[in-house]
Amino acid sequence: MRIRKNLCSGLATVLLAISASLFASCQKIDEAAPEQIYYIEASERFYIPDITESDETITEIIPETASVTETTEITSEITETPEISATETESVTEPESVSETQTETEAPTETTTEITTETEIQTEIVTETLPVTETLPVQAALYEMSYPAESSFVKPLGRTFMRNGARILSHTCSGVEFAFRGTAADITLTSNCKTSKARAAFYVNGELVKDTMLNNTEETFKIFESDTPQNCIISVVKLSEAAYSNIGVKNISVTSEYGIIPTPARKHKIEFIGDSITCGYGIDAADQYEAFATTNENGEKTYAALVGKHFKADYNVISWSGIGVYSSYTESSKPNQSFLMPPIYGKTAPNELSNDMWDFTQWQPDLVVINLGTNDNTWTKGIQDRADLFGTAYYEFIEQVREANPNAYIICSLGVMGSRLLPEIKEQVALYSANTGDYRITTFEFDYRDGVNDGFGAGFHPSAVTHQKMADKLIPFIEQIMGW
Repeated sequence: MRIRKNLCSGLATVLLAISASLFASCQKIDEAAPEQIYYIEASERFYIPDITESDETITEIIPETASVTETTEITSEITETPEISATETESVTEPESVSETQTETEAPTETTTEITTETEIQTEIVTETLPVTETLPVQAALYEMSYPAESSFVKPLGRTFMRNGARILSHTCSGVEFAFRGTAADITLTSNCKTSKARAAFYVNGELVKDTMLNNTEETFKIFESDTPQNCIISVVKLSEAAYSNIGVKNISVTSEYGIIPTPARKHKIEFIGDSITCGYGIDAADQYEAFATTNENGEKTYAALVGKHFKADYNVISWSGIGVYSSYTESSKPNQSFLMPPIYGKTAPNELSNDMWDFTQWQPDLVVINLGTNDNTWTKGIQDRADLFGTAYYEFIEQVREANPNAYIICSLGVMGSRLLPEIKEQVALYSANTGDYRITTFEFDYRDGVNDGFGAGFHPSAVTHQKMADKLIPFIEQIMGW
């Protein structure tokens, strides 16, 4: 039989159907749309994949039995005529019980296809390559929409909570992340604006686009703008630590085709528990003599963030400058127990904003890295009786962390600014494993910082170079024990 078919018309119909289907499925953005994301790396993940201008795209839209071979002219009418005989070359009616194979032949005035009655699946060989302009999808309408930073629309990064309609970012590297396709995105942040202001960073597809101090109680930032709709992953991250000002993500406004949705969870999850080193204290300072301020604190440059990014993991940071397990930083002969990690570890936010206890079932890490003991050493000072008190407190903290994270592997680390208490930590880890039979725990020592060659942060803290070296040493250790 002869089949005359307008491929251009068919493709247009299919594209319209695809566009209508996408638009309809995204009306309930919190239900259907998450299935449209694939998640690899920030620079590689997209909201809704673009239909590219290529011959391959045409082949995908045509039914699977078609293949493109050469360029000829195809007309638009499809007809059927009576059954074919061995000598007939005219149009025929095909029997329902017989599969047919179509091959295309050329006639002087029109393209025809000859049908033979064989047992193979019917295949149409399409002999046309369309101009690339024919494959462009129909663009959906753009709408200006606003959203609160609720978990229906964004993925919280780290321990965050909602208060007065805003998502509060307290901890280092806490934030929100969402995906959308559109032409613009504005984000409104609030801050309690203490003397030490909060520092925030904005990323588009993993690239830093803005790093700012929050000097006002409320401010709106334009994070993305484009003449044509683009697929975007947008992240808002708090760079400064929990000890100082907080940030509230109050509103997200986008000009978008389908609204915004939270990015999906990554394959691995890591939690870091630490002190000023893990906070990124003074990491952006010119040298060790520059006074610390939140303007030179940057959690995204720490070993913790570098390790998290290396493993493409969601990472959670619980840290506070000067904090210890038994004694926080002190120059006194008495231990400083005004604030310690064990009491604040179980809280959602370790400050005046929230005394709520964190629900650990919300986010269970595969790995927990503890880096505490540097500040305890300012009190223990090599005195064994004091080290014993630290050891007892450290053992109890291991129990606390294990109870909160029953399936995580635990690394108890120390170093970079001194590792005098590491022998005590090793002793407590060994004792814990012997007492409990829990051997999913180990110790790790960072190399002492080389400030002469690598520079210092404020107050002789590790520089960005030193943090990179810390990450470079910890990464293969994690690869070995976790198999990542």
